[in-house]
Amino acid sequence: MRFRLWGAALVSACAVGLSVVSVGGVSAAPASPSSGVTSFYRDSTTISGLPTFGGISGIDRTGNGTFALISTDVGRFGPARYYNATIPFSSTTGVASEGRITGGGTVLGPGNLPILPGGAQFEGLRRLGGGYVVVGGGNQQFVRVVGGLGNHLRDLPLPAAYRSTAKSGLNGQRGLTGVAVAPGDRVSAITAGGLKQDPRTSARLLTWAGRGTSEHVYRTDGDKVAADVLAVNNTDYLVLERGKGRTSRIYWTTTRGAQSVTGKQKLSGREAAMPKKSIFSTEPLTGLVAGNMSGLAWGNWFPDHPWMTYRARALYIVTNDAFSGPTRVHVLEVRLPKR
Repeated sequence: MRFRLWGAALVSACAVGLSVVSVGGVSAAPASPSSGVTSFYRDSTTISGLPTFGGISGIDRTGNGTFALISTDVGRFGPARYYNATIPFSSTTGVASEGRITGGGTVLGPGNLPILPGGAQFEGLRRLGGGYVVVGGGNQQFVRVVGGLGNHLRDLPLPAAYRSTAKSGLNGQRGLTGVAVAPGDRVSAITAGGLKQDPRTSARLLTWAGRGTSEHVYRTDGDKVAADVLAVNNTDYLVLERGKGRTSRIYWTTTRGAQSVTGKQKLSGREAAMPKKSIFSTEPLTGLVAGNMSGLAWGNWFPDHPWMTYRARALYIVTNDAFSGPTRVHVLEVRLPKR
């Protein structure tokens, strides 16, 4: 049985002082800095698939009701792979129908060679041009651009502070965990927490801009790590944070007002981090089988009407069942105030 909370707001307004919000080419802006974004839980469903389908760590919209998903599994139930799926959601009824796998492919490594078992732990993907950008965590960390058939194109360069040594660099399960693509194919990646030399909660948002990179601190809750990042525009993002007991929150955050830490080898913990406000929490939804929330993706826009003071868009959350249960998908309605 599905659990629904019809029309019930999960959190109060998210007041982050937004200027202009642009999600998928449609603009909206709060009437004043004291107004903001709200979200509502709508429905949950599962994705039926093949025996090899599972361990899903990332999801991204590819079309009307269609998505790409990537698995963390490399070698246990198949090669490094991504899937294509349809996950229907009706904005009229608020009902999400069961997802269905429609295709997929193998993700290849440098030289377009197969990735050996244990050679990657994919943590996220986003559509980029005619292909994808994927992020690898665990023991082999990278941000990689692949073609539409999963063929290797290039790895994006990581700053010196990210190079792993005994005492510094990317930190295993607190390493790279999500990737975002903003307008203009502007790619960003986020770490789950601090680098080895940084405070534990000082995650870094790394953005490739032009020929260089920029960095900002995203400070996670003390009991959580970042799990994914989703672009709203070139300055604003949604970040999924995950904690023990499968409690999760989604924060609206922005680089505006945050201190640049570009090229900084070690963080002190006193840097001005990206401001953030919660727009969703699993804690009030005691009847929701949340699962291990792992990835975010925008869905379709809800119909617009002249009398509405906001635009609304579906937000999908996918879970990583680690092959021990169904892959769940939760759908929220995110409301963005108009100008």
